Amino acid sequence: MKTSCINRSIGLLIGRRLRLQGFIVSDHGDLAPEFEEKMTDWLKTGQVAYDETIVDGIDNAVDAFLGMMRGENTGKMLVRV
Repeated sequence: MKTSCINRSIGLLIGRRLRLQGFIVSDHGDLAPEFEEKMTDWLKTGQVAYDETIVDGIDNAVDAFLGMMRGENTGKMLVRV
């Protein structure tokens, strides 16, 4: 980002009286068991979906990695061995 873009963004934050606050997952470790239970159910019922690209064979791992770096995958890039 260029400095002028950052200054403009900060100006918008201040002008609109917005608050920017970071989020770190480890701050909410106490909620992990509840999250895991709910997410497991959501994945099982299809309420949460995900994309992945699967490449078969360890011999294709390098090509899979290079493809991932080029953005040729959808979602996670996995190598099935």
